[in-house]
Amino acid sequence: MSKKSMNTPKISTKRCSNNPYRWYISFKASKPSSMQLVLQSLKKRHYQVLATTPSISVFQSKGIRLTWHTHGLIQVDSYNSILQNPQDIEQLIKEILLATTEDFSR
Repeated sequence: MSKKSMNTPKISTKRCSNNPYRWYISFKASKPSSMQLVLQSLKKRHYQVLATTPSISVFQSKGIRLTWHTHGLIQVDSYNSILQNPQDIEQLIKEILLATTEDFSR
């Protein structure tokens, strides 16, 4: 098993029935990195912070808005034509989580 696959949690992706541009990501085991680490990592990658509360943070970058809940749910609003299937959405989240782990494990 590669290091990448060991560090990436199992996720479930579901498209919103009322909004074809909205996806819901949930984690099958435990929630990923702490919200503070995610916040710092996304800022570093030029995501704009739209709102933050103790339980929810909202980020935006190039046609993507992420609403990240501390209990592990992520809402992805994708207005980017490249990200329109479950595999692409899962890959986006996995890349963010992997980058978050790499940023703070050094």
